[in-house]
Amino acid sequence: MKEFVELFTGLERAHGCTYVDKKDTDGLKIKGKSFVKREPVTEQLWQNHLNGIEPSLGIIPINEDNKCRWGCIDVDKYTLDHSAIIKKINSFKLPLTVCRSKSGGAHIFLYTSDDVPAKLMRDKLMSISAILGFGNAEVFPKQVQLKSQDDTGNFLNLPYFNCKNSTRYAYDNSGNAITIDSFLSNVKRITPEELQSLKIERPYSEFSDGPPCLESLTREKLNDGRDRILFQYRVYAKKKWPEEWRNKLNYFNHKYFNPPYPDDTIEKFKKDNKEYGYKCHEDPMCDHCDKKLCGTRKFGVGRQKIFPQLSGLQKINLEEPYYFINVDGDRIKLDNVDYLLQQRLFKRAIAKQINKRVPDLTKKEFGEFMDPLMETMEIIEPPAGSSKIEQLTDNLEEWCTDRTAEGSVKEDMIFGNVWNFENHHHFIYTHFFHKFLLRRKWPAKQEETLTWLVLHCNCEQVRMSIGKKKLSVMRVKQFKKQNVKTQPIQYKKEDAF
Repeated sequence: MKEFVELFTGLERAHGCTYVDKKDTDGLKIKGKSFVKREPVTEQLWQNHLNGIEPSLGIIPINEDNKCRWGCIDVDKYTLDHSAIIKKINSFKLPLTVCRSKSGGAHIFLYTSDDVPAKLMRDKLMSISAILGFGNAEVFPKQVQLKSQDDTGNFLNLPYFNCKNSTRYAYDNSGNAITIDSFLSNVKRITPEELQSLKIERPYSEFSDGPPCLESLTREKLNDGRDRILFQYRVYAKKKWPEEWRNKLNYFNHKYFNPPYPDDTIEKFKKDNKEYGYKCHEDPMCDHCDKKLCGTRKFGVGRQKIFPQLSGLQKINLEEPYYFINVDGDRIKLDNVDYLLQQRLFKRAIAKQINKRVPDLTKKEFGEFMDPLMETMEIIEPPAGSSKIEQLTDNLEEWCTDRTAEGSVKEDMIFGNVWNFENHHHFIYTHFFHKFLLRRKWPAKQEETLTWLVLHCNCEQVRMSIGKKKLSVMRVKQFKKQNVKTQPIQYKKEDAF
């Protein structure tokens, strides 16, 4: 187990938990769930994972110093040929290890012998994902920096859950499933220096001065997505041959499409003389997109504004939740749900926090970016004591214990005191709210606070005669008063003379 723990070391103060889909005794599906737990990663959690005891363990690769020892390309496709992926990795001589994920996809790992900056690991894996044809896959670490102690980052489910009979196993170089012992004995690790100097060598093509997606897609004849690929080529051709681009369309059509488009279809493309930008987020280009490399090429995206890659949406589960999201690897905090629904607010948060201006999208396009993120959003419980309910409970206990006086009677409640009777505290709510909570800058409104007291703090409203009036009084089970022991001050004896 020690070697497994060392290999997948990451953030220590939080971890991921996953329960997989199951069927109950009636054959009905019980949906699984994943969430982040703000608790240290203990030896018992590692052992339970390897023994197959749920929840399975997820580790957040980025640590407190914004460094990591491993990264992963998460290919979330269910009809993968893992052997073909391994063959392609070997052809590029890349130091990667392929594992089967719990959903049948692929986790493509890169391991280092020592800590490296999370940004370096992410940048390298982004380039690798593009050349492997998974440029649209999520890359871990999903962020290059954690915002604060409150930020937990995103976790990845580890391989070898129930290691003796696991479906989350690694493959050897021939595409055969291997045991955990064989995996740990043969795992590939590189030094930080080797990672820094790792170059993704792309075979030369006639598009080496243009978008890497065209370079990758044209390695073989194309029969799917031809209209979108031809559109992408037209943008490239107009940049490179402003006067002759129409003639180049015929050449591209017959060389790379199988079957080629009829001539009349190509003529329609020629008639449209509008200036367009590259469609980087559309299939099949997005699977081969290397935005950073493309920006360095003479006829690549250049100064064209491309909407950033969004990933890893997390909801901090408070009464008024806030959110974290990764924007091209940079961590962004969103103060409320409006930032996910209104593009104007979302763009403002990006500009304010990471100084980037992103292009406008149509309302439909913005929804297409956000909807998948919200469907797979991670729910994270807030730190202990940070919810308003917990804070209200603490304030209630302090009010009830501090405002209680020996020998008090119910008439004292009119003056803002707490009356104890039959193992219950009694008090008038308006005194509690105005004389105690507001003085502490309590943010919630009076009606909302009253509702929380009844629903979450076990308070009940009762009518009670006090003098000649019948008043509404709050009643709650009596708290135990804390006896605080103080050490007597020891004074040093001084010589009078």
